[in-house]
Amino acid sequence: MKVDLSNDFKEKYRNLMGDRADSLFESIEQASQEAFRLNPLKANYKNVSYSLAQPIPYSNIGYYGAINGNSIDHLSGYVYSQEPSAMYVTELLDPTGNDKVLDLCAAPGSKTTYIASKMASEGLLVSNEINPKRAKVLSSNIERMSITNTVVTNNSPKDFEKKFNNFFDKVLVDAPCSGEGMFRKDPESVKYWSLDYVEQCANRQQHILDSTYKLLNQGGTLVYSTCTFSPEENEQNVAWFLDKYPDMHLVEVKKFPGMEDGRPEWANGNPELKKTLRMFPDRFNGEGHFMCKMVKDGEPEELRERQINDGLKKDDLQLVQKFAKTNLNGLTQNNWLKISDFLYQAASLDNRFKGLHILRNGLKLGEFKKNRFEPDIAWILALKPDELKTVYQLDQEQFEKYLHGESVILSDRPDFDNKWIGLAYQDKLFSWGRFSNKEIKNVYPKGLRR
Repeated sequence: MKVDLSNDFKEKYRNLMGDRADSLFESIEQASQEAFRLNPLKANYKNVSYSLAQPIPYSNIGYYGAINGNSIDHLSGYVYSQEPSAMYVTELLDPTGNDKVLDLCAAPGSKTTYIASKMASEGLLVSNEINPKRAKVLSSNIERMSITNTVVTNNSPKDFEKKFNNFFDKVLVDAPCSGEGMFRKDPESVKYWSLDYVEQCANRQQHILDSTYKLLNQGGTLVYSTCTFSPEENEQNVAWFLDKYPDMHLVEVKKFPGMEDGRPEWANGNPELKKTLRMFPDRFNGEGHFMCKMVKDGEPEELRERQINDGLKKDDLQLVQKFAKTNLNGLTQNNWLKISDFLYQAASLDNRFKGLHILRNGLKLGEFKKNRFEPDIAWILALKPDELKTVYQLDQEQFEKYLHGESVILSDRPDFDNKWIGLAYQDKLFSWGRFSNKEIKNVYPKGLRR
């Protein structure tokens, strides 16, 4: 694979890396390493059609190998494609269900969905993306992966400062960068690269880090990462940040084979910068990445949730209860929130979110329509089979037709007492079906049809 590296790029890294630069350039000409993660939020989550023979050593749910985006494993949220270097970022963050976590630059969602899987639907995860189109992709991926504890926002980091001062226990800044580490995965990105672009990215990252400091609680953890080799965006920005905020300090992290220390000599010479971590594709089985873990000194400030919850009107509540009684094996009312005609199981009812542009608050359960309640695709993706009255297993032909928007015609009338049933293929729930007579009518969202 030919990647047309500019002379400025080659000269820069020859000056920094000497003879090793040629090894780096050669690695950029090689095929990228593909990998994927399993989703432990799913029932029987290891039941996938992909080989688990090559586990990634630092992730208990990561594996080397490629996946098909049209497979049932992908459509139902059992697997997520993520290159192996990027997986280690979430391992450094180490989120738990007791944390309030912010993923500040979250699209398209690979790191956010990994974070959510480690939180096991507990705690609070705020996933923000400033670009509106990318924020929609982020929201869609969160929906597919059965995530219920996440608020998806479309705001600038500055928008968070007054509302969430010293609020988050853990913050991930996977900063927008010059993308040098992804040149072989995305050769088109080479065209945008220039020395000036690197400087622009570094300046933007400093503004993001400034906001991040204000959002992080005392005793909290910040993980900063980029997918570029550039010292300006990596060691130099970390050095700048540590100098500006003396109560932040780097934490030593485990480095697996192929991972390397950061380069203090590429910044201000601070030996602490060796605690940062680099991955170069000539020595590591993955794309180019930089990451580090920092902690803010002090004792955490206990912050109470400023809760708002108007509850559901009696008529709406009865419609949901009627739906649940007919179609589900029980229902727990937990943080229900009605927005317009849509019902959510909210990840947070904290009024700090008021005024932010929210794309998704927790799990979208469904929509109220003319004296009835219709469930949303997000809900079926988050349910386990034993939570449904009826799960109907499609065969391959029925599955393919359903993905195309066709209904399923049944030769015999089955003994279904309920109208809404869960549809599964290869034992994986992927959609609702609306049963009537001998037909399962197609309610698969048009935007997902193949």
